[in-house]
Amino acid sequence: STYNLVNTSPGSYVGGVLAPNGDIHMIPYSAAVGQKISSAGVVSTYNLVNTSPGSYVGGVLAPNGDIHMIPYSAAVGQKISSAGVVSTYSLIYTVFGAYQGGVLALNGDIHFMATGAAVGQKISASGVVSTYSLIHTNSAGAYNGGVLAPNGDIHMIQGRALVGQKISASGVVSTYGLVFTLNNVTFIGGILASNGDIHMIPSNASVGQKISTLSCVPFEDGVCLSSFLNKF
Repeated sequence: STYNLVNTSPGSYVGGVLAPNGDIHMIPYSAAVGQKISSAGVVSTYNLVNTSPGSYVGGVLAPNGDIHMIPYSAAVGQKISSAGVVSTYSLIYTVFGAYQGGVLALNGDIHFMATGAAVGQKISASGVVSTYSLIHTNSAGAYNGGVLAPNGDIHMIQGRALVGQKISASGVVSTYGLVFTLNNVTFIGGILASNGDIHMIPSNASVGQKISTLSCVPFEDGVCLSSFLNKF
């Protein structure tokens, strides 16, 4: 089925996040206003602080109920509180096409997934922004989104990267071999299945690709569908 939107300007939103109150917030890419759908299906818009073109791609719900927009080319971070207040905050690393999608770690940190960034960047549960070294970086768009595995590892979803990259629960960054790679954008985003497998969502891939995390205790479907586990 379809429904009416308030703002339909081209290139407006990329990704979305479910808020604690049941509202679905669309993440602004080049939109001049925010847009959301209430749990009752009512579509509405609201004011943003930063509306520069190409600002954000994807978002993450923080443990305190704030929705953080992931900076793609934004000069500042932007978030929406559980009360609906929009605000911005300073970032350490900002370049065009830096990050695409993010993941909430087990300790409450939100990691921005590097697509063209030379370093990783995260915001802690207390709001502290910091950067860290990556092993594999690619200015042409290495990774597109990420997924939290049952063991606490954050797997970056392969874009143009020829190797996989993950961040352990203790913050150690490592790489691993992939079966299928392309010079073009291969996959965009990923989903955690109930058996612990991470499935990459194909963009230009002719085959599917997944990562078996060898989870000893399979998650229930409801856990895998949690807004805290799958982010893009």
